[in-house]
Formats: sequence, structure tokens, C-alpha cells
Amino acid sequence: MQPKKISFLTTGHNPLDDRIFYHLSRTFADHGWSVEIISSKSDLHTNIDGISLNCFSDTGIKKKEKIRILIDKLNKFNPDLVICSEPLPILAARQFSKKRRKKIRIIYDITEWYPSKKNLENTPLFLRWFIFIKLIIFNILASSMADAFIFGEWYKSRPYRILFPFKPYIFIPYYPDSKYIPAIQPELQKNKLRLSYSGKISLEKGFGNFINVVKRLANKNTDLRIEVKIIGWYNSRKDRSECEYLMTFPQTNISVTLYEKQPFQDFINLISDSDIFIDLRKKDFENERCLPIRIFYYAALGRPVIITDLKSVRREVELDKFGFAADPTDEIKIARFITNYLGNRELYLKHCGEARLLFENKYNWSSIKNRLTDFVNEISAN
Repeated sequence: MQPKKISFLTTGHNPLDDRIFYHLSRTFADHGWSVEIISSKSDLHTNIDGISLNCFSDTGIKKKEKIRILIDKLNKFNPDLVICSEPLPILAARQFSKKRRKKIRIIYDITEWYPSKKNLENTPLFLRWFIFIKLIIFNILASSMADAFIFGEWYKSRPYRILFPFKPYIFIPYYPDSKYIPAIQPELQKNKLRLSYSGKISLEKGFGNFINVVKRLANKNTDLRIEVKIIGWYNSRKDRSECEYLMTFPQTNISVTLYEKQPFQDFINLISDSDIFIDLRKKDFENERCLPIRIFYYAALGRPVIITDLKSVRREVELDKFGFAADPTDEIKIARFITNYLGNRELYLKHCGEARLLFENKYNWSSIKNRLTDFVNEISAN
């Protein structure tokens, strides 16, 4: 019997995305599925570890043409099941399904709010409510065409579970695979602190709060050498101008190294020498209900985490065992948390150990991957 075939469709993620490629796709390939990833965010055409990457760039392409290209690529691979990461690919998968004698199954893997702030950030203010409602209707329509849902987190699942109570679903969190993140012994030094910021560089994502904490630490601890890695990208000229202005350091005990967005494994290697992880994103409706997925990677690396006090984190992460929740604008208190780690090695090592232990016992891919394959096998069999 030939192995079943599965396509991953995304118009918002790179084909080597950590969830789509390194976790979902590799898991299905290991279980004997033929796997293809189709992303409109790359021109990559290759085969990696038995996974086919058949992509195209959507720059300057309208939605109808994008759907046509997706359908054409699905026709060539001819999958039995399609997992979509956004609403638009669902439309392509449904049209492809209609042309087949045997219906294919479509699963919507929901990891982002739709519409989210980023869908509206370049929209004129007077049009935002109109576009917002239009995108909501589009998402509901596309979601109605899906046969099942995969949810990355609880808050993002609620609208779909309310609107489509009879559709099957499963929760598959963003837990990393241990084969990508080895245990690394903590090496916190008394007069040296290594920090990193990663992701979108913007005030909304907490870059300003992060920099303010670094500057306060440097001012209050002049003998402390602070090494900072900034790994990320700007989404707009406004973000660049606001954040570059902040990166002027009169303090001589701060050194900063800038890196562009990194491939998954390079990113893990780059942040692995950080002593403490800090995420001070702004508190708003969306951020409160959006789980910072890298918190599980930070736990896997066995390091303490200081993060904005968010509803999503309180619900889904045992943060009190390996870090602190904070008001992102309270730089005095956050700096005090860090200084306490520097002066209390016992607490620091305890949180490092608890973080890695939680990863090994709970927040790891091995604990959920069989649930994923069982669920998809069940959906594809019906």
C-alpha cells in the first residue's frame, strides 16, 4: 500500500517555519506519509529529508492568481489531505477537492489571530473597521469549508469552537522537539550578563521596554558588562525610526550585536548562550490572548524567563517555577528581578533546572506528536 500524501499550504509562513517544517511535516514523514510544503513566501524548490518544498513568491500577485497557483501545485502532488495555515489556502484546497472524484480532507491549523493587527497595520484608519469586518467574514467562510481544526492555543480556539461546535479539533501546542535543543549548563557570571531580543523589532512587541531595562541595569551596575543580541526585523519605516533612536547607548558597559531573522536551527544556536530571557511586549487585547511561543524554547534551553503578565501565559505556562510575570513598563521592578538572579545564584540555578525539567516532562514535542498523527489519521479515514 502506498503511503498517504499530505500537503501543507501557507501564504503567511516561510516553508522552513519551525512548526510547519521542523515539527508537523517531519512527524508525518516519519510516520510514512508523503509530504509536500507549498508556501507563497519563498521560491524554494527542493527536497529536504524526504519532504518536498514546492514554493513560489507571491510578490505582486493578486489573490485569485495566488489561489490558481496553489490549485495547480495541488493537482501535481495530488494529496489525500491538506493542512492550511491561513484562510486563503482553504479556498484553494476546497476548489481542488471539488475537482476530484474522492473528497480530500482539509484541516485548518490555527496559530494566528485572523484578522490580526498585522493584517490592518497598513490600512488607512477610516477603512480599518470595514476591512476588519470583511476579513472576519472571509475567515468564517473559509473556516466553514474545513473538515477539522488544529489549535495552537486555547484563546485562539474559542471563536471557532463557538461557531463550529460540531467540527472535530485537537490542541497541538508549540512545544519544541528535544533533538533540536540540547541541555546546556548555565554559566551566569557575576560581572557579565548576556541577553537577547528576538522577533519583530517594534515598540508594540516590547523592544522599547527591553532597551529601557538594559539601560537601567547598566546605569545601576556600572561594573556589570551587558552583552545584547538583537535578532529580528522591522515591519515598517516607523518601527525602524522609533527603535533605532532607542539604540544609542551612552553607557560604556553595553555592547549590542544586530542579526537579521535567522533560520530555525541557527536561531536556537544564537540564543543558546543567553543567561535570562526577557519578553516585555505591550499589553493589549490581542497580546493578552496570544501566547509567546518562544517561551517553550526558552524553557527547553533551561533559562529563567521574565515576561509580560499575560492571560495566555497565566493559563498555559507554569511560569512561577522558572521566572516572573511583570508589568512591561515597570523597568525598576524588572531590573530588580534580574539583579536578584545575579546576586542569588541558588535561585538562578533553581529556575534554570525547573525550566528544563518542565520541558523534559511536559513542554516537549514527543508528548504530543502521536496525538497529532492519530487525529489526522482519524480525519483522513472518515
